[in-house]
Amino acid sequence: MSKRPSTAALPPAKRLAPIFAMGKASTSAPPPTTGTFDHTAPPTMIHYHHLDPLASTSEPSKDPVTIIMYDLDGTLIRPKDGRRFPKDAEDWQWWHGGVPSHLKKMAKAGNHIVVFSNQLMETEKKKRTWKGKLPLIAARIDDVPIRVLAATQRDAFRKPHTGMFDYLVQLYEEKGWKIDREKSLYVGDAAGRKGDHSNTDFTMALNAGLNFETPEEHFLGMGPKYPNPPAAFRPTAMKDYGNLPPIVPSNTPIAREQAEIVLFIGPPAAGKTSFYRRHFDTYEHINQDTLRTRDACIRAARRAADEGRAIVVDNQNRDKGTRALWVNLAKELKLPIRAFHFKVPVDLAEHNSLYRGMYAPIGEPSREVLPKQAFISFSNAYDAPLKNEGFEEVRTVNFVWEGTAEQFKLWDRYLLSK
Repeated sequence: MSKRPSTAALPPAKRLAPIFAMGKASTSAPPPTTGTFDHTAPPTMIHYHHLDPLASTSEPSKDPVTIIMYDLDGTLIRPKDGRRFPKDAEDWQWWHGGVPSHLKKMAKAGNHIVVFSNQLMETEKKKRTWKGKLPLIAARIDDVPIRVLAATQRDAFRKPHTGMFDYLVQLYEEKGWKIDREKSLYVGDAAGRKGDHSNTDFTMALNAGLNFETPEEHFLGMGPKYPNPPAAFRPTAMKDYGNLPPIVPSNTPIAREQAEIVLFIGPPAAGKTSFYRRHFDTYEHINQDTLRTRDACIRAARRAADEGRAIVVDNQNRDKGTRALWVNLAKELKLPIRAFHFKVPVDLAEHNSLYRGMYAPIGEPSREVLPKQAFISFSNAYDAPLKNEGFEEVRTVNFVWEGTAEQFKLWDRYLLSK
């Protein structure tokens, strides 16, 4: 969906110099000294700065500094002629004619100006083109110090994740500066309003504990008109969060001493493997992610049964047909088979996948962030398990958070893009 252009007018103000006129971007290249790219930045993030206030020649302020942070596209600039996407580095104009004068006002008041931008750059050509835009913008406000951070991949730097802000905080702390978080502000157009492409600017601000405004509020003085709280997934906002028992029924032992087959059923990132480690560590662990094929899983189960070992099948087992293979194997091997149904909402499972892939603490197994299609596929094929499929019992496992208070703060964020 296209970015929201400004249609409102600013109150009467001083006439802007021609260099700030809306839609009159210079077609000539800026001076080569306009800004610098920091090549020590992480490989999936672009870091550009012009007139860096943190340069070694600058003395850190004794008082915490206020930072005004902006999204770029749809907040500070937009393509010319109403296009949805820019055609090249010079295809941009200010979101509103008053933007450059407002930036100058903010900087003159002692605020630091920083830009956070989500970009997907699959090729070096796209990256070069986008980077070429930044000196052009800086040249139009050449007396305003500005820093630009851009996330180029789908990782922890990308909004609504706070990686760019966390990097900024670390950068300031290393230079001896402190940030006044109570006064600092993030301005972005992705607020979840009708016509917005997402709400990732607003949810990033919430995740980082920052004040938030839309461009209409910040530049035009209009009142806030966006869903608050946002229409986005957050674990503790779930209807039954914290009210469900960990396992139902809970009056019998989870693991048994005799050989058996235990079939896990649930979406990816539902906590199945963690549950295995806590309760079934003496059982043979059968997992298709490790063994690669279903046939390999069946062979491994047969070998374990021959050795008299109990077995946990830690796969999704989402439909009756898949589960019937294991029920029939249990009959052939003359073993009882029980089902443990991980009743985890798909949104929570996808959220957990993002958390464990980006924020999991040191010591936890490394996990990749699963694509959204993995969760859609599970939902489309899912059949709720029933005892009459051939199970001795079906037990429900509800997701219960386990971790430190600091880990909980990271987990209970808005991680899913909307």
